[in-house]
Amino acid sequence: MMKQFFRNSTAILFRRQTTIISAATVMMVLVLASRILGLVRNRFLAHFFPIETLDAYRAAFVIPDFVANVLITGALSVAFIPVFTSYLQNRKENDGWKIASSVLNISLGFYLVFTLILVVFAQPLIGKFVAPEFSPEKLALTTNLTRIVLFSELLLIIGSFFTSVLQSFHRFIIPALAPVLYNIGIIIGILWLRPFFGLTGVAMGVVIGAALHALIQLFLIKKFGFSYKFRFDIKDPGVAKIIKLSLPRAAGIGLAQAEAWVSVFLANLLGPGSIAVLGFAGDIQNLPIGLFGITFATASLPMLSAEWNAGKKEYFKTTFLATMHQVFYLTIPLSILFMVLRVPIVRLILGTGYFDWPSTVATAVTMSYFAVGIFAQSAFFLLIRAFYALQDAATPLKVAALSLVFHVAISSFFVFGFAEKFSIPVSFLGLAASLTAIFGFVILLFLLDKKVGGFDKNKLFLPLVKIVVAAAFMGVILYVPLHIRVGTNYVIDYIIDTTRVANLLILTGIAFAGGLAVYIWITWLLKSEELQTFTKLLPDVKRIQKLLDIQEKIDPGTPSS
Repeated sequence: MMKQFFRNSTAILFRRQTTIISAATVMMVLVLASRILGLVRNRFLAHFFPIETLDAYRAAFVIPDFVANVLITGALSVAFIPVFTSYLQNRKENDGWKIASSVLNISLGFYLVFTLILVVFAQPLIGKFVAPEFSPEKLALTTNLTRIVLFSELLLIIGSFFTSVLQSFHRFIIPALAPVLYNIGIIIGILWLRPFFGLTGVAMGVVIGAALHALIQLFLIKKFGFSYKFRFDIKDPGVAKIIKLSLPRAAGIGLAQAEAWVSVFLANLLGPGSIAVLGFAGDIQNLPIGLFGITFATASLPMLSAEWNAGKKEYFKTTFLATMHQVFYLTIPLSILFMVLRVPIVRLILGTGYFDWPSTVATAVTMSYFAVGIFAQSAFFLLIRAFYALQDAATPLKVAALSLVFHVAISSFFVFGFAEKFSIPVSFLGLAASLTAIFGFVILLFLLDKKVGGFDKNKLFLPLVKIVVAAAFMGVILYVPLHIRVGTNYVIDYIIDTTRVANLLILTGIAFAGGLAVYIWITWLLKSEELQTFTKLLPDVKRIQKLLDIQEKIDPGTPSS
């Protein structure tokens, strides 16, 4: 009986998700777990380290993330999947595995070359281009952390390659579990290695997490017949096509990473702790982006690619619009909630240990400015996938370059123009990031509209109007009772003691639940199609079985042919 239970339980991990909504829902559950662990990780960091010290930890990721994300997101996450999927559809799996090995080896080769250079020149690069205001001791600590993180990114490239392969086979559960283990590894570093090595122990935890990220996917990818080959066949047509697609995408990712780099550089000029505040606020607003934006975008890419390759333009338009509106339906109300409930959210997540009240307020205000652009950042990932389904890499690259110029201009204007006149100058970098995201989203959507022959404008805008109206009404309903004052005190403080964590948790939970209930009620009155779509996924056993529909079973003991 136990053996049967084990087989049935593990079979879930091998199931093939056959629709965007099912794949995205499965991923959302696991991404939520990963993001929650990420917030737990941040709570431990805030508890054990002063926020000024955490500047070094945050700055240590800037250069490694820049180099690795160019390779991971450029070649492996986006450019690889459409090409590899076409080999699977044409029943050329053996050829597909050959190009897979070549792509992995080429990516690792490039990264190793850059890593050797960066290990040698890490200190002058960080001191000049990342954190010029760091003290010599803080700069030395950041340099050591950077060198450790560089090694962890090598393991993440391998893990991300496994993720792309498994997603090409419509397997999303195991890849979505990988980031969960990544955060567990970092938490291990904080709790068990920190007492002996300080922040260096946390960086060691990053390496552990990256190794777990790759290992959990290794056993499943072998079931599909993957066998590593030491190949560098750049002349292979499939490899050449991936390189052709990935180069502009890699450049686009590099430009996007440059935006983050600019924000960190400018935050460094705004005083100690600003880099950490910017990072903590960004991590909180990344929760809905990762939960809804990235999951829906990732799940949609194989279907969008298949529809466009089959010449089904109208199906492509319908799939894109439905997915985008589903993303909006979930992210826009959360943007409002994050803005209205900014202080209690930050206090609950980070209010412990060294994280004092000024740090709480600074992070809360910065996070609320970040929240303005959550919908645009989430939909931006979908737009990028849509262009890559069209195998158009040039357009996103041009928009990324334009967005970088916009971001540098508006960030510099805020920081050097008037930010320092305000009590929380770093918050304006959150606003700059949001405005940049909205700018890039609007331009990409306009260009995609032209590319596919035009969307039906009623189908494009009417669902969005319903969502915005409902979310705005929800925001007013929440904001007014929470911000009524009697003298210098809020009325809510006379009703409940918000200095106690349990009371704050109850208040925030009630506000979240009440706000979402109002939002759902209004969208129901407005007959929102997105609400109807999600309602169909409400739990009952039969629907859950359909959600995890098995159209292809994988026997864990034998490779798939």
